Amino acid sequence: MGREFAGPPIAAESHALIHRILDNSWGLHGRVASREQIQVPFNFPQHKDWLDLFLGWWEYGIRSWKKRAGPDETFTFLCEFGPPPYAITGADGYELSDRWLEAVQMKDMIRELWQKIEQD
Repeated sequence: MGREFAGPPIAAESHALIHRILDNSWGLHGRVASREQIQVPFNFPQHKDWLDLFLGWWEYGIRSWKKRAGPDETFTFLCEFGPPPYAITGADGYELSDRWLEAVQMKDMIRELWQKIEQD
């Protein structure tokens, strides 16, 4: 299974490993994955815990970057939704969710998160 994280919740050691990476990152690629799937439809109720986990990592990553970045530096967040065959599809060959809508929702989530961090 390699270094896939069981959960959520995940072990403190796993959070520490992710935080170490985020403490050296200057941008993020946004997608929500699980232990078993490279991307999950984050609007499906069974994936809420995964979405919350990733939102927490993104918040940590943005806060970490803001501590290191100069006043004129730019942070990049890319909504990463690959097309089939990268995207998970059903028996009909179509994606399981509206991934364009999810990308727009993710953009809005990150903007809200950015505003929250700015206000803190």
